[in-house]
Amino acid sequence: MHFLFRNDKLHICNIDMEDSKMAIGEKYKELRKEQSITLAQAAKGICATSNLSRWENGKITLEFNKVLALLSRIHISPTEFIGYADIVQENDLPTEILKAIEEEDASAIKKLIHVQLDKYHAKRNAHDLYLAVILCNQYLLIKGEKLLPFSDQMHLYTYLSKITLWSTYNLGFFGNCVFMIKTDKVYAIAMNVLNNQDLIQKNSSSIGLISMMGVLSDATISLIFRKDIIHAHKLINAFKSVELPQYLEFFKVVLTFLEKTLQYLKTKDEDSILSFINNAQAMGMTESADTFKDIFEKVKILNKKKQFAIEY
Repeated sequence: MHFLFRNDKLHICNIDMEDSKMAIGEKYKELRKEQSITLAQAAKGICATSNLSRWENGKITLEFNKVLALLSRIHISPTEFIGYADIVQENDLPTEILKAIEEEDASAIKKLIHVQLDKYHAKRNAHDLYLAVILCNQYLLIKGEKLLPFSDQMHLYTYLSKITLWSTYNLGFFGNCVFMIKTDKVYAIAMNVLNNQDLIQKNSSSIGLISMMGVLSDATISLIFRKDIIHAHKLINAFKSVELPQYLEFFKVVLTFLEKTLQYLKTKDEDSILSFINNAQAMGMTESADTFKDIFEKVKILNKKKQFAIEY
């Protein structure tokens, strides 16, 4: 449930390197030639010149470490190469799960939740729990009802609390859980993410950092929606410690929005947050302004209720 990124149907992705081997090799050849680097110069000390030629022509595959070394030889980072080669991340969700989610078929989703939970209970495979959580999250969005049993919530918390390497997969896992577990545990896991942010920021790609900031934003929103103002305030303050590159300063705008939302909950004065949303609209941030407005309207509705429907 990614409110700030409109990514309600969060999915698992992988890169199909086998199907793309022809395009990858050809793109490498193109980039090598553009820099006037010969086959022999590129291959020296890494692989046989003949093997490089065959890889460039899609006839063989090469080991991952050799591909990384070859990219370094032509002064191209892996992240840059993914962009140059137009490598597409394929959706790796099972077809029936993807179909149910795309069609917002609550009945099918409910059945699949039980199927995935049965698989998880039989084998204790964390990926089966992940798929169940994705389905539970979608059911919550559609019906406003939680279907994840308390015992599995605890398994979920135990799994997430032990993570120290927050890959985009694990961040996505947590992102789908922010309404599945109790607020104190959401806060604890979010702080775990922040405490391990150095490993995320070591990644030369911005994807991990973007994912981290998006998930932390959603975690904060889940705390606000469930009126856990104390933990929301603490998380926002911790949020401020993250050093963002200039191209990710949008998240400072998100942070300001979250702060103003908390301020509204304390004062019930709408003027400040509405002025902020209007200013975002005036600056051309139309989609973000609409998202902020949607979230604020939801906060107002939930704030009038004695207890939120999405809370246990």
